[in-house]
Amino acid sequence: MGVVVAVHGAGGGGWEYELWRPVFQEAGYVFIANDLQPSPDGLAATRAEDYLDQIHSWIPQHERLILIGASMGGLLALKVAELLPPAALVLINSLPPSDVAESRPLKTYPPIIEWENGPLAETQAALFDSDETIVQWAWPRWRNESGAVLQQLHGPFPVQRPACPTLVVLGEQDHDIPYQTGLRLAQWARADLHLYAGMSHVGPLLSRRAAEVARTTLAWCQARLL
Repeated sequence: MGVVVAVHGAGGGGWEYELWRPVFQEAGYVFIANDLQPSPDGLAATRAEDYLDQIHSWIPQHERLILIGASMGGLLALKVAELLPPAALVLINSLPPSDVAESRPLKTYPPIIEWENGPLAETQAALFDSDETIVQWAWPRWRNESGAVLQQLHGPFPVQRPACPTLVVLGEQDHDIPYQTGLRLAQWARADLHLYAGMSHVGPLLSRRAAEVARTTLAWCQARLL
């Protein structure tokens, strides 16, 4: 069938796709969702280019590729798609290119954003549409993130409009990247759109409806790749 390469969001890991993995594997796809690693010089020295190099290394040659990115991973996936055009691209509550986002003051990030070992209540608030089992599973898995990477991605970080079939998946109750921003991204990318009422930022991957979202996304991919 082909290969799916899935890129996680800031502070997360490939584990974010554990509810999606079996859906695509049962359909015959190889599903690759690795953890992005800090550069050898440490997390504070990590740059977007370090992550992009890693993603490129995950992609097998001569395979039909579906590229998926969530949040920070969505913008990274857009950049990867410039050099290694996928057969299809899926952007989940994706960070938008700076020229697509609404005008806002540039935020300053610390060298290391400390999310590891955060309060359980923060995970419960973020995953309000997940059950407690998923909340307890996700809570110890959050990691610290490179502030420099997010600084780059929120600043001028030009990307080309994707040339392949593209799907934008949005949670209507995304409190990190408002779904209205996702609507602008979908319009810019000339993408199809799946908007889920009442769903959080991480909800498409980890909510009670995550498997449903994965199956709907799989059906979209299969229809576009006929």
